[in-house]
Amino acid sequence: MDQNTPYQQPQQNNPVPYILPAHSNKMAMSIICTLFCCLIGGIIAIINSSKSNNLYNSALLANDDSLKQNLYMQSEAANKTAQTWNIISLIVGILYVIFIVILAASGVLDEVYS
Repeated sequence: MDQNTPYQQPQQNNPVPYILPAHSNKMAMSIICTLFCCLIGGIIAIINSSKSNNLYNSALLANDDSLKQNLYMQSEAANKTAQTWNIISLIVGILYVIFIVILAASGVLDEVYS
């Protein structure tokens, strides 16, 4: 072996495949927020959560690593949108309950229902 020849790394024919991280599912929280907090915000959260789950499942089945990564990123974006709508729905539901409690404590509801 010649001393002046630099060592060359062997070429890899099989690159390491892109492995998807675990996916957090927001569907249960979306359904709970729809039933108990805010109907409109919960429905939007359910739609985005379902979209996120479909994109993640498509990413699991994709053969191309760049497509798999792209689908996973879209899935995480939809998941983050679902989480945002869950939080909005929860806050609206809590504010509504506080508003009703204040109205009941001040006697306004007694005048309406008497």
